[in-house]
Amino acid sequence: MMKNNVFTAAAAAIFCTIFLLTACKKSTSPEGSCQDGIQNQGETGIDCGGPCAACMTKKDSVIADYRDYYLGSELTDPGWTGKVDGCDAGTAPQSTHDKVTMRLNYFRRLAGLNDNITLDASKFARYQQTALMMKANNTLNHNPPNTWTCWTSDGASGASTANLAIGSNATAAITAFMRDNGSGNQPVGHRRWILHSTKMQFSYGTTNSTMALGVIGVANGNTKIPPFIAYPPDGYIPQTIVFGRWSFSAPGANFAAAQVNMKNASGGDITLNVVSRTDNGYGDNTIVWEPQGIVTNSDDDVSYTVTVSGITGAPQSSYNYTVTIVKP
Repeated sequence: MMKNNVFTAAAAAIFCTIFLLTACKKSTSPEGSCQDGIQNQGETGIDCGGPCAACMTKKDSVIADYRDYYLGSELTDPGWTGKVDGCDAGTAPQSTHDKVTMRLNYFRRLAGLNDNITLDASKFARYQQTALMMKANNTLNHNPPNTWTCWTSDGASGASTANLAIGSNATAAITAFMRDNGSGNQPVGHRRWILHSTKMQFSYGTTNSTMALGVIGVANGNTKIPPFIAYPPDGYIPQTIVFGRWSFSAPGANFAAAQVNMKNASGGDITLNVVSRTDNGYGDNTIVWEPQGIVTNSDDDVSYTVTVSGITGAPQSSYNYTVTIVKP
């Protein structure tokens, strides 16, 4: 009986060599094994998880998402066709539209929001004029005067309904909005519009050095709203996109008397300064703080537990979550 089994295995090996090795291996894998190409027997993925172990972990997934969609949406040139001379607002190509959409959806997915954002193409021309005005006058203004170079009423309308960036364009500007550093940006209003819980659409215009992201007057209607919207979010986050200002949002919440406490993995308190509690009107109501000594350059995972308490107007008065910073 043993000789027959040996002979059968040898014959199968010859058959694989002559025909198709991979197909032969699949055909000889017993149903219910970890190589049968089917998610079964308690597996959490095809031939992995459960008794087969080694599926992609949540950390692996976050890193893969960062590499595929954040790094995958980088642009060296937005392909702007306009110029300041002659006040030509120009256009951006579909490839840039796609990458802007990809980066917006990346950040929303990271925060637990819907990642099916689209762009309202009917407003592209307006925001192109806005971006051109900012470039032509080398400054940002949500209410530009009609004495500005390349001023148009449509471009001015766009300026009052958009996040504005100078010194970056297209997808790099989206990251700048999420960072939201600098004096006057303590309420992180730009970030809050990108992470606005009900958003379904944005629009935008870009030059090679400015960007206008339309955030007001575009479609809302999303109903996939998590209990809270934090940035950095609950769970894993790549260290390169952990910024100096941390925020916590909840639709309709009142943070006037709220407090924030942070601890490191050893239970030690993190010194922090709450910089905004009641600055509302930008997306969802939000509390913002600046923690000190956050480690964003370690080869090892670094975790911080956040507790936001004293909230009114939300389903809970206190929320607790853990941010784990990882090297991508």
